Amino acid sequence: MKLGRVSLTVPKELLEKSEKIAKEKLEDRSTVMRELLALGLKHYMIGKAVEKYSEGRVSMEKAAELADISIWKFLDILKEKKMPLRYDLEDIKREIEDAA
Repeated sequence: MKLGRVSLTVPKELLEKSEKIAKEKLEDRSTVMRELLALGLKHYMIGKAVEKYSEGRVSMEKAAELADISIWKFLDILKEKKMPLRYDLEDIKREIEDAA
């Protein structure tokens, strides 16, 4: 993975928490901050994909793609959030065409 450099100011509380995590994991703070940022971005992207899907703006397939996860994982997330599936005639037609 190619790395870039960024400089940011964070609240002291976050810095202290990241230091604690780094010590627990026996890693340097930069590695921990990269991991936490990646987790936060993943969480954000999944949330946006769920939002767009629930509003009917994207299909389940597109939402999973936007979240960079499999459709199966996306279905698990919808189940965890107790969100109903949106499945209409167009979805059925598309599945039939794909199966043929």
